[in-house]
Amino acid sequence: MGLIETSYFNTRGIAPAGRFAAWRENIGVVFDVSAHDEKSEERFSARVDSFLLDGIVINHCKLGAQRFSRSAGRIARDGIDHYQIHVFLRGSVEMECGARSTRAKAGDFVVLDHADTFSSRTTDYEILNVFIPRRRLAPLLKSPDSVHGHVFDSGSSAGLLLRDYIMSLCRVSGSLSLTEAPAAAQPLVELAALAMNGSGMTAEDPPAIADHALLLKAQVFIKDNLPLPSLGPELVAQAVGVSRARLYRLFEPCGGIACYVREMRLRRAFTDLASPASYHRQIADIAYAWGFADAAHFSRCFRARFGVSPSCIRSSQYSANPVEVRVSSEFGDTKYAFWIGAIA
Repeated sequence: MGLIETSYFNTRGIAPAGRFAAWRENIGVVFDVSAHDEKSEERFSARVDSFLLDGIVINHCKLGAQRFSRSAGRIARDGIDHYQIHVFLRGSVEMECGARSTRAKAGDFVVLDHADTFSSRTTDYEILNVFIPRRRLAPLLKSPDSVHGHVFDSGSSAGLLLRDYIMSLCRVSGSLSLTEAPAAAQPLVELAALAMNGSGMTAEDPPAIADHALLLKAQVFIKDNLPLPSLGPELVAQAVGVSRARLYRLFEPCGGIACYVREMRLRRAFTDLASPASYHRQIADIAYAWGFADAAHFSRCFRARFGVSPSCIRSSQYSANPVEVRVSSEFGDTKYAFWIGAIA
């Protein structure tokens, strides 16, 4: 039926002066990045080998030293809501994760919650990254809102299981079929939860900023109720306990509540269209299942958002040469950046 999608990005073929710009262009889907200084930018290099495993993005990265950040404004705008788990194979990082300051070195796992603010400074480093949608991992965690910036040793029993399983998946990614992907992905999610739950996380209050907390509450309600055709400002405001006027103000950084609802529905539809588990379903049925009342309107919105038609996404999963969905770049293969931004 076909193999899972892979992506290979490498700055080796790019002139040194353009390498950091190439990296910044594609990782900008989730992080703002900057170089430490002019010298580190001049010698910067990046290699990212990635694959898409049943809606989970996994990559093996070798990267030059740099700074990363996710601001509150960016979080509100992009709507990305994943957990990112990475294990450092080489190098180190110093981080500010919400109210938590921490650091990690080779052998450590780091957990990031993309719904909270983040800034970091790294050395040259090598890591394994796993991006898991919140809806798949949070139900298995003891403290799903308290994991941001948590660091734990990959040498623990559960940590070793998780690290070895990620490395094994990386080794077989080129030959793993679409039909095998769901069965391979579920143990990954369960091992991630096992390692995180057993690593001594302590429950802490979510961010204390009132508007930020309300926005997160509204976003969770929206994501849980996307199939409802009646999902709109009135229903969300009632569920969150705010006036419609305040709700509109909360969603201004996101481009408005209607824009946010449409974006989340399109992402879920994209995930279903790309999944072998949904291949038997009609495209119109997927559109209706995620709250679109009209298939033609769904197709227009989908093409405007992703640059191709829903049928093109469907066919690309079952062809020898999968379509590149608005990820073409003069700098090389950047499909993985699109996956990170699209999974939900």
